[in-house]
Amino acid sequence: MNYRDVIERVLSEYRLMLGIGDDVKVKVRRYRTKAASSNIKTRTIYINEDLLDLSEDIIKYLVLHELLHIKLQSKYHDERFYTTLHFFIPPEKIDTIREVIMKRMLQNYVMKRMSH
Repeated sequence: MNYRDVIERVLSEYRLMLGIGDDVKVKVRRYRTKAASSNIKTRTIYINEDLLDLSEDIIKYLVLHELLHIKLQSKYHDERFYTTLHFFIPPEKIDTIREVIMKRMLQNYVMKRMSH
């Protein structure tokens, strides 16, 4: 299964659970310093393509994280955000996922710096 199929499946599952319409789009692009981002107005999630080969758990986390921003109509990480996020993914697992993401991003940064 390729990452686009995983993204679509995860997006579909979380949209249903969160009661979000099917107008949310996911786009993949290369970021140097971001794992993902979202545009609340256009209801678009952007995921860093350098992270898509890590694991399905990473994709789930990134999609859910950005979907919550859209659902809550907020770019902030407040109590409501974390309460909802932790309902789906336990904090300990999030810590592990973030560690893997940061490790990959640091790795990519170092590799790019060395190639110059």
